Amino acid sequence: MIAHKVKAAYGPFGHGKVILFGEHAVVFDQPALAAGLSRGLEASLGPGTGRLTIPAWNLELAVGDDSPVARAFGAILARLGVPDVDIDVDVRAELPARAGLGSSAAFSIAIARAVAGARGHDHAAVMAAATDAETIFHGTPSGIDLAAAATGEVGRFQRSTGWQAVTVLQPMALCVGLSGRPRDTRTQVEAVRRLRERTPVVRTVIETLGALAGDGERALASGDIDELGRLFDVAHGLLAALRVSTPELDALVHAARAAGAIGAKLTGAGGGGAVIALAPGHERDVIQRWSEAGFQGFVATIGAPREIGPS
Repeated sequence: MIAHKVKAAYGPFGHGKVILFGEHAVVFDQPALAAGLSRGLEASLGPGTGRLTIPAWNLELAVGDDSPVARAFGAILARLGVPDVDIDVDVRAELPARAGLGSSAAFSIAIARAVAGARGHDHAAVMAAATDAETIFHGTPSGIDLAAAATGEVGRFQRSTGWQAVTVLQPMALCVGLSGRPRDTRTQVEAVRRLRERTPVVRTVIETLGALAGDGERALASGDIDELGRLFDVAHGLLAALRVSTPELDALVHAARAAGAIGAKLTGAGGGGAVIALAPGHERDVIQRWSEAGFQGFVATIGAPREIGPS
């Protein structure tokens, strides 16, 4: 049994994430800029029989159930040496599932940290267990979601070089708007790949999306929020040109701008999911405008990593 080593309170944490720049470009080895969110998932362990509960997702299951979440949970326990299933895990989720906000990586990191902390495992074991879980969710994960979930940092990611933390002059607030439509990353990636093959000029659009990651990195390092907002708007236009935006995502973007945002864009693969907006001093106005339009949203911070639980 491992329950006697576990604190009753929540603690081990996995950050949510947003893509600031470079979604879809990263598939073709262009750089992307991602950020861990101050919101995420926290896990709590106790003695039990291998049950997992996530109240915010209306989810209760057990190891051995035939679902991706149950298989991912079981993979974490197996990797970290809990074969006898002598624990229960309760997860407090501050993020919706399937919204393009890295919820599966946050889930994987939070639970792996909780179990690893109880067993005395190190960071490498946490990442190995979380990778096993992400493989069940996504097949061949790039690593960008897990890096953001584990560190809470802003980072530059490229398939050929991996994750590299970048300098952020100061933490900043982001408004995150939810389209209400689950996104399907694989479908959107394949659609963009086909568009790129059929329409050669799309290659230039993709390269420009990658170049925006470098521009965004410089804006973050200098604290130039106005420039960052302008880059958000450019990025959304390019992503719309790739046909990955939707009426809901466009409505969120336009509503944010109307409420005082200096820039807004979809984040992630598109086809659903979420929008991010920069609205210094107008965050409440943006959330209210989204609410009036029938969308949910929240404010989160980037650039201020949260140190919780075994790292």
